[in-house]
Amino acid sequence: MQRNTIEQIREVVAAARVAAKSGDFDGCDLDDLEEVMTPVERELETARPNPNTLATYLNSLARSLRSQPKARAVIAKIDTALREAGLPSDWEH
Repeated sequence: MQRNTIEQIREVVAAARVAAKSGDFDGCDLDDLEEVMTPVERELETARPNPNTLATYLNSLARSLRSQPKARAVIAKIDTALREAGLPSDWEH
């Protein structure tokens, strides 16, 4: 995986965290979102991030955020990051 792709995914996760905290999620929902974002960050720290793991978590993150109108821009960034990394984008299904 390209270094710029990894950085793009890091930026997307940071933006998702901000969007989640500024949305209408309650504490439990925020904890659930954190349980999705933390493994992505951990995976990105490895020498060779697992594409399947990243795709699973990033799609899950996008699905979780789609109920928040304020998060639309972040969801678009997640989708773009997935596609540019050559990963499947199936969060809409």
